[in-house]
Amino acid sequence: MLIPILIASMVVFAGIMIGIYILKYRKLSIDVWKPGAAWIRALIYFSFCNLFITASGTLEQLFLRPLFTLEQISNIYWIIYAVFCFVFVFIAYVIIWPRSTLKFDRKRYLGSEIIFGIIWGFSTGGLLLSVYHLWTLTGFASWAVYILSYLSIGVWQFFIHAYFWDIYVSPEHDTPRSILIKTFICHLPNVTISLGFLTIWGNYTIFIFIFIIALVSSAIAQRFPAPWAKGSFHAPMVKPGIFGLPYGSGYEEKKEK
Repeated sequence: MLIPILIASMVVFAGIMIGIYILKYRKLSIDVWKPGAAWIRALIYFSFCNLFITASGTLEQLFLRPLFTLEQISNIYWIIYAVFCFVFVFIAYVIIWPRSTLKFDRKRYLGSEIIFGIIWGFSTGGLLLSVYHLWTLTGFASWAVYILSYLSIGVWQFFIHAYFWDIYVSPEHDTPRSILIKTFICHLPNVTISLGFLTIWGNYTIFIFIFIIALVSSAIAQRFPAPWAKGSFHAPMVKPGIFGLPYGSGYEEKKEK
């Protein structure tokens, strides 16, 4: 009974957010970034993520599965891999990611940054976990599930970030160079490592914790503005992508002719 109620609540919430967005921001130009619009867009996306998490049966698994088992915490290999996952996500997202992030003197809103990061981390981590969970239901071998999940996650993350998130949600925080650094030093290795841990050991909640750490750190590092923040903000620079659609290309200083 709880699952249908949750799904209905998410649909209603998403509908309200869409309605507010249409009334207030539907005519907002792509080259104007407003905190209120960004938060509403993010909440609509998070609603989609959580609908998927719930409808796929992943949320139920999160409630049913323990954080870890006695057998796992007695296994030195599990301990080493778990520690490795958390050490890597700390180095990648608390140390490396912020050093390659533009802030443009945005004001710090630590409380809302943490809240946004937690929701972002749970929603993204849960969505990626759901992709893995659905592949496990096929009955394929673990190595095949890993590969198929990795490819599915990679394609999804590329398109959702390049063509949506890095244009309509995040304020400008990257350069073409930092996008490459973060992709190949932070994002891809993190998915490779954490998905491997998930595939071998099946710790659903730990997988989500890893993404919460990563995205809380990301929200803080880019100084994601609170929805009530005032002032002007750098809108993400875009270039034509697939079918001419704009994608977030990263900040480049305009050269005088």
